[in-house]
Amino acid sequence: MAEKDKGFKFRKLFIRDLKTNPPAGQPVKTERADQKTPHDYISYDPSQPADGAQEPALVEDFVKRLQNLINQNNQSGFDFLEFTESLFEEKQNPGPEVFKTVFRIAQKIDKSLTPSKLLDSAIYYKDLIQRTADAETAKGESKKQELKGQKDTEKTNLDNNLKNTKAKIQQLNKQIQELQNQEVALNNQLLAIDQKYSDQFIDIDRKINAIRNAKEQVIVSIVDIEAGIKSNLS
Repeated sequence: MAEKDKGFKFRKLFIRDLKTNPPAGQPVKTERADQKTPHDYISYDPSQPADGAQEPALVEDFVKRLQNLINQNNQSGFDFLEFTESLFEEKQNPGPEVFKTVFRIAQKIDKSLTPSKLLDSAIYYKDLIQRTADAETAKGESKKQELKGQKDTEKTNLDNNLKNTKAKIQQLNKQIQELQNQEVALNNQLLAIDQKYSDQFIDIDRKINAIRNAKEQVIVSIVDIEAGIKSNLS
């Protein structure tokens, strides 16, 4: 298997019941996991709907990116990644005998291989995913705080302008009509400020949830293989 394809069979392990059917006539858009930088994990994308309709597809996208991260950080030699690939090459749902058979074959490739080494490398990949997911979640939370600060500033400025406008109305009777119009306009802006930011908050929350779900799926999958190794090889 070519170096760039290592871990491809992990897709069956990591992607869990996330298939969604696109609307009739709409093409399915696919994207390689390495086509976006980590910054794009959280960035607000106004082209995407703000509701949760596409969350499964978004989770799958993050799973693919985490899978690609694992591939890019594949440890040298025959480790958990190659062992898992070999399992799925043998059978879609490997049982105890497949674990043992693959391990015996693997030991012929790497005579120093032990169940303990496989479990250590599984921990390495789990930690890698955990750190990455935590970092991306932190970015999302930071972006939310940044947006909240922008919202509060605009809201405060509009509120202050509104108060100043009302004061001018009381002081300048000759300009009352003009100032009343300004008051209406500022009120409308103030009322619309929540809606202005609503979609962005929803989109970021959706992506944060997708990152967390993707992380959980990958961690659970690795734990499943760990359990198989512990129960069948240790």
